Amino acid sequence: MFVYPARPVDASAEDIVTFCSDAVDAADIERLVGWLAWRTGRNQAMAGAGPPADRLRHAAEHWLDDERRTQLLRWLRHRVAQGRPPVPG
Repeated sequence: MFVYPARPVDASAEDIVTFCSDAVDAADIERLVGWLAWRTGRNQAMAGAGPPADRLRHAAEHWLDDERRTQLLRWLRHRVAQGRPPVPG
């Protein structure tokens, strides 16, 4: 019998927003949006002018593909579990 590693389940933009809303404050969410803009070569203003969670939802939904969303959520969970901020300083 062969055992294959489980394929990671794709994370949605909503999964990322829910995790961040529960685990970090609004200022960290806003910094995360800015960091994602920088990492994806986008202007941060393109995420809209709403609350940080809505801006993060837009960034995760429109700037990242399924694989990148999954990687981001896994990375965020790891950083927060270690007591580190969600955005590298």
